[in-house]
Amino acid sequence: MKRRRRPLNKKDIEMKKLHAILWTLLGVAAFAAQALAQNAPVVIYDQNTPLDSIRKQGVDMKRLDDGALQINNGVDDPWPGVHFEGDWKLDSYSEIELTLQSTCDKEFTLFFRMDSKGVDMKSLEGAVTESVKLAPGEKKTVKFDLPRQLNTETRQKLFAMRGKPGGIKTDSYSVDKGAKFNRRELVAFRPFVNQNKERNSWKLISIVAIPDTETPEEYLSWGPDKFFPMIDEFGQFMHKDWPGKTHSLEELRAQLEIEDADLAANQPMEFDEYGGWKNGPQLKATGSFRTEKIDGYWYLVDPDGRLFWSHGVDCVGHSNAVTPVSEREFYFCDAIPTKPDPNNKLSRFLWKSSNSVNNFYADYGEFWTFNFSASNLYKKYGDDWVDKEKDSVKRRLRSWGMNTIGNWSDMNIARYAKTPYVTTVNSGSRAIEGSSGYWGKFVDPFDPGFKPSVGASLDRNKDAAQDPYCVGFFVDNEISWGEAGSLSRAALSSPKDQPVKQAYVAWLKDKYETIEKFNAAWNVELAIWDALADEPFETPKNDAANADSDAFYTVICEKYFEEIRDAVHEFAPGKLYLGCRFAWTNDLAKAAAQKYCDVVSYNFYKKQVGDFKPVEGEDKPVMIGEFHFGALDRGMFHTGLGPCADQNARAEAYEAYVRSALENPWIVGAHWFQYGDQPTTGRFDGENYQIGLLDVCDRPYSETIDAVRRVGYNMYQIRRDAAGSKAK
Repeated sequence: MKRRRRPLNKKDIEMKKLHAILWTLLGVAAFAAQALAQNAPVVIYDQNTPLDSIRKQGVDMKRLDDGALQINNGVDDPWPGVHFEGDWKLDSYSEIELTLQSTCDKEFTLFFRMDSKGVDMKSLEGAVTESVKLAPGEKKTVKFDLPRQLNTETRQKLFAMRGKPGGIKTDSYSVDKGAKFNRRELVAFRPFVNQNKERNSWKLISIVAIPDTETPEEYLSWGPDKFFPMIDEFGQFMHKDWPGKTHSLEELRAQLEIEDADLAANQPMEFDEYGGWKNGPQLKATGSFRTEKIDGYWYLVDPDGRLFWSHGVDCVGHSNAVTPVSEREFYFCDAIPTKPDPNNKLSRFLWKSSNSVNNFYADYGEFWTFNFSASNLYKKYGDDWVDKEKDSVKRRLRSWGMNTIGNWSDMNIARYAKTPYVTTVNSGSRAIEGSSGYWGKFVDPFDPGFKPSVGASLDRNKDAAQDPYCVGFFVDNEISWGEAGSLSRAALSSPKDQPVKQAYVAWLKDKYETIEKFNAAWNVELAIWDALADEPFETPKNDAANADSDAFYTVICEKYFEEIRDAVHEFAPGKLYLGCRFAWTNDLAKAAAQKYCDVVSYNFYKKQVGDFKPVEGEDKPVMIGEFHFGALDRGMFHTGLGPCADQNARAEAYEAYVRSALENPWIVGAHWFQYGDQPTTGRFDGENYQIGLLDVCDRPYSETIDAVRRVGYNMYQIRRDAAGSKAK
């Protein structure tokens, strides 16, 4: 006899639903636990890592009570560091996270290399290197991307650009040294100091691999036939979408009305005609920009006598996204001309160039380039795009709370916009033959043509010299100062007719009087002074030679800055000499700049500059000529020098940086590099950074612009509050 089931009541039905939900949740939890176990963070180093598994190179190391690894770098090995070796399977991991802390009293850069199986130790094919700067005592947690694996055949066709699809970064432009890098086959992690000249120390707290949370983009697996072309008619990456991407000409033009409304609705209230502090103290009006210290804080003073803090942006104009197309014609869609075509109106934006440094095109000769910035402005505005661009710059900068057009900008736009601006001139005399540097050899300030070369460059900028909106002149940019003493050694290794060499030999003769005294001090055996003067001479490494190298290095630096200072003030009375925009430098060069410059300039790619202090002995205002941050969430391939997780983090970084500059007593301005993004496929030296306030389609990044306004509208109040806080 079959048992009859009791009919289900409402309570029974609810209980069955609850059981079903619980079983579902338990199943999801079990699945999640299994996934987490399969893809949990992988520890490369922590307090439990056996010391005997760590290989050291040119360092002393010991485990501290807190589990951190104390590492003291020596100076005998060119790459002192520690090596973690194994066979990690990290194909489903996206980042490596390091926690570390400086334990020394000077800033230094720590490098971090990741090697995959089969790495070539000579060429470093199969390796990826990242770096992080550590201030004295600073503790940091930093994350480095593990590049996704792009189809090898496709990747080998990508060149002349620093960042590539998938977040791949490389400093190789013609041969991709990272092409063999494979995160599935990582075998070594190597934190180290590069070409170390000084002893420094740091603590390694942990190294952890972070699981990937995103599904790899489909295009990463595509071969060349499917992957190319990869750049659309606007200069954007074809194979990905993102918020704010321009999909059509209609979308490009529709932004005009949206931005017009935004600019009209947002205007700073505290700016005078020049962008100075309209509601601040009234000082003496001189008709030019000058500097003055108020309540312990340096300021610029505008021509009308109002306090002025220079909040600006570099590279204002339509040349930000100029990219080489020769040899890479297949990168671009058919709408983009890669050779002159009379039937294509966009051919006007195809230019010939031979300007290339440290890149595939460096020894190429002439090559074709295409200007996506100008092309998109033409599509947006029509035939009068040049005038429309000028007007948009004027309206944008004021609405954004910016008051300065920075370096490398279009002077036609600067003068039309009636906005304060800075400009650069160059020294062009003979170089010191024994010197070297990323952008070239160092100029010889003892050459008779040195000061006249600066004057000739200034003469080509007569309009700026007479324009009240011109703040002043930078002279040169990111020249290679090397370490202390390096230029003196370079002088002696130069030919006998090198003017700086002749000056150094004369200086040594004056100091030592006889060759015998010189030989004894330097521990060399020269018969006569001509043996030092006539042939390239390698400076020995001993106390006396090092001291003399440093002392004459200061002579070289002071000669450089004094000659330029005099040239600027003679040619353009009342204009400020803004220095040379230091990127790589040392205390001796900085001290010389502080002695002769009206304002000392630095290109500081850091998270903040609140802790900056000048070298002791001089009290001079400082201007930051370049800084930036970037992210990879808007279709670009490289973050630039200030990597951020996304656009919101980028905006936060901007605000924090400028606020730290405003609160620093010495800093009188900070200029963002740059106005628009660099080209997706790389500029003349391969840089293709997402560092613009605008994308390639002239569309502002709203998150960053909001941050620019927040700090720009309130900058005088921020600086006044900082001065008041310090006074207390």
